[in-house]
Amino acid sequence: MTSFAFALLLSIVTDLTSAIDQAAAQGKFSGVVLLAENGKPILTKAWGFADAAQKIPNKTDTKFNLGSINKIFTQVAIGQLAAAGKLSLDDTIRKHLPDYPSPIADKITIQQLIEHRSGMGDHFGPEYLAAPPSSLRKLSDYLPLFVKKPLEFEPGTEQRYSNAGYIVLGLIIERESGQTYYDYVRDHIFKPAGMKDTDSFPLDAKVANRAAAITKRGDAQLPGRGSSAGGGYSTAADLLRFAQALRSDQLLPKKWTDWVFRNNEKRSLGIAGGSPGINAVLLIGSPYTLAILSNFDPPAAEEIAKVARPLMGLPAMQQRRAAQSEPDEVLIRGPVDLPMTFAGHVPVIEAKINGKGPYRFAVDSGFGGSIAIGAALAQQLALPVVGEIMAGDPTGRNPRRVKMMRAESVDVATAHFGGVEVTESLSARDVDGIISLNLFRSLLVTFDYPKSRFQLRGGALPSDAMSYTVEHGVPAIEVDVNGQKFKADIDSGSPAELTLPKSVAKSLTLASEPVVVGRGMTADGPFEVYGAPLQGDVRVGAITLTNPRIDFVDVFRNANLGSRFLRNYVVTFDPRNKRLQMTKP
Repeated sequence: MTSFAFALLLSIVTDLTSAIDQAAAQGKFSGVVLLAENGKPILTKAWGFADAAQKIPNKTDTKFNLGSINKIFTQVAIGQLAAAGKLSLDDTIRKHLPDYPSPIADKITIQQLIEHRSGMGDHFGPEYLAAPPSSLRKLSDYLPLFVKKPLEFEPGTEQRYSNAGYIVLGLIIERESGQTYYDYVRDHIFKPAGMKDTDSFPLDAKVANRAAAITKRGDAQLPGRGSSAGGGYSTAADLLRFAQALRSDQLLPKKWTDWVFRNNEKRSLGIAGGSPGINAVLLIGSPYTLAILSNFDPPAAEEIAKVARPLMGLPAMQQRRAAQSEPDEVLIRGPVDLPMTFAGHVPVIEAKINGKGPYRFAVDSGFGGSIAIGAALAQQLALPVVGEIMAGDPTGRNPRRVKMMRAESVDVATAHFGGVEVTESLSARDVDGIISLNLFRSLLVTFDYPKSRFQLRGGALPSDAMSYTVEHGVPAIEVDVNGQKFKADIDSGSPAELTLPKSVAKSLTLASEPVVVGRGMTADGPFEVYGAPLQGDVRVGAITLTNPRIDFVDVFRNANLGSRFLRNYVVTFDPRNKRLQMTKP
């Protein structure tokens, strides 16, 4: 090794160790970090406690929960079976699981399951909490948690993270191999790679040198045993062995190893897993391998990885232009029912971020993001920045770059959302931030306007409830105005009853000419709102408004149902199934 190469390695190790020491001293990291060059460790060190109550320190060979890193083992297993001719990525679920108790098995492919494009959702949620976690010991135990849920989208049309899809992949592996998932990966991945300390150990098994989850989010609701979607245990050294076996085509033929690496010529890969008291990262980027295992809440390991990536020559955070993703986890311990106040006409609730607060958030169904916070709160919380997105005002114009941050947790009463992407708000006024329906995508959301209550619960609205579409992050339904059909956004942030584009005013029978009744504001500046009484009826589902005042503007693309309409009803959204219910007390 040249003196220059040695100095570079020393600099990498020194800078990374310094960053981890600082994080550990601030109570932000507990765990093990291993950095290797060309398969040889150049840093292996432990910080913190494996058992905080008994003051048992972490060691470099402590076994940590991997969270979703297990999914890479599931991918390798699928690749092995495909290479052996036992399945094809284009096969449907039904071909390999003929008894799968849902018709979705006829149209979802293995490739879609692997790429999170199946439309299947999660096995976490109300059903998971209702089942004793200790009862989840084999893959088939997870099936009742999600098998009756409808698809979130048509297979192949979107991409959304799906733990349920990886449970199904594990069941396919079991059917085609004739082994349990746990035995298959042990025999065909862990043993060939020399991973002697890796397995999906049952929660109640006595396992030496296993780290206990340390969380600030209540209990770490672990199942009785991990699955093909995550929850196995490993050590940093075993993850390095896996990386080396994968790189060297030891586990798969080259064609299928390239497939696991997404045909990346440099064979680089980054995977992570996290839940309360669990955070793990594996980065493979020639010539380095980095394994970070932590028994702290996310983003304990991910923050270390963010420091390490540029040191390893890997790209830093990516700029994002897509919509915000769903939270990493959603836990709700019983129905939520809390006061709903108002900032002007906009509903306001209280929520905590990273355990701090509570803060006041407007709940705006017309907000197409997930959660946004004002600049003052962003500065106060100092959330880590993970990228940026393009955001604009409701006109769809005037986009500008805003920071994308990550919160460890957002808590609305007893509803917990872990690993949440947060944007910097463009429009929070008189509140600390804005929450949209997207945060609550897996729950039922009720605005009880007459009683000023806000509610969350599990379940689904009946199939005969009103359906809505989502085209730009906002729910929209069809309204009938004297026989003319308009697509209308349901916007709790709007003060109007019904707003239509000004261009259609001449086609309606009005009691008088529209006159200016107010003003609004976009990034372009103020605009005037015109209003006039309709002569006739507006029909919204089964609801009829007779001779209402219609507002007209010339800046928005869709019609709009606002708070003067919504305030008369108990309005329940089912975001997962895109259904809506409006009842009058």
